[in-house]
Amino acid sequence: MKVPFISLVVVNYNGEDIIRPCLNSLLKVDYPKNSYEIIIVDNASTDKSISIIKSFSRVKIIRNKNNMGYVGVNSCLSEIKGKYIFILNNDLEMEKKCLKKLVEVIEKDNTIGTVVPKFVNFYSRNIESSGTWVSRAFYNGHYADKGEKQKLKEIPYLGIEMIRADIAKKFGYIYDPDYFIYAEDLDLGLRFRLLGYKTVFVPDAIIYHMHAVTTKRSKSYKMTFLLERNLLMTFFKILSVKSILLWMPYVFFMRFAAITLDLIRLNFMNIFARIFAILWIIFNIGKVYKKRKEVQRFRKAKDSYILRVFTEKYLFKRKFIV
Repeated sequence: MKVPFISLVVVNYNGEDIIRPCLNSLLKVDYPKNSYEIIIVDNASTDKSISIIKSFSRVKIIRNKNNMGYVGVNSCLSEIKGKYIFILNNDLEMEKKCLKKLVEVIEKDNTIGTVVPKFVNFYSRNIESSGTWVSRAFYNGHYADKGEKQKLKEIPYLGIEMIRADIAKKFGYIYDPDYFIYAEDLDLGLRFRLLGYKTVFVPDAIIYHMHAVTTKRSKSYKMTFLLERNLLMTFFKILSVKSILLWMPYVFFMRFAAITLDLIRLNFMNIFARIFAILWIIFNIGKVYKKRKEVQRFRKAKDSYILRVFTEKYLFKRKFIV
């Protein structure tokens, strides 16, 4: 049986300690060698990772002139040959049958826009993520239900994901270029839902994840600012005006609840980060509106379909964003 051609795209930034095992695992997948390509999108690394990548003859390198964050993956869109794009971090190893399992699922259902694997911790081999959630407050996260019977299920998004290339090309980008990092995957998942496509979690497809090795170098308050800003942008971009008016009091109430929690913890930098994120949205409302207008012209699904994957179940089971 003929299999579709896949573009495996790895985002790299100063990953000299982790890129070799990642690439080794991609070269050993149980999938025809002539039916997939490996592309590294490098965000202006200054370590030895480029020389390591060049030692792999099958790997193509796209070099960004600056560190563009995770949205640097957009640079691959004009270069890829695959029917599907599998977006990957450099801090992982892929289980041999992962690629095949994902392809089997997405090829059977034209309403699936994205298929995603199960995250297993690289070191402990414990389940790290068996899905994601997003609340109507536009806070989000992963959950790991170890006792749950693993089965195919709809989820809102996942950062390591295989997507239909033709849908991404409709937008002209994979991740919103202004997001840099954080919530770019949620934004993508909801944009695909806006078009009527769903994201499906495939538990038999396994990624061994070292978990945010690159982003751990970032300051937590910077992470908070980017995450809060990007989540708010997605809220205003995706939902209908009616839903925005309905849920906006809840969205901002939860931000002020998070600020209060930071105040109790004396985490003043996080307080400033959340306030600056809200102010950024206010002072850039014209830019946000333009983004909304561009995204909404693709709308085919109603908010009832988009919100079907939202839940408040996990919101109060975790601390607010770090």
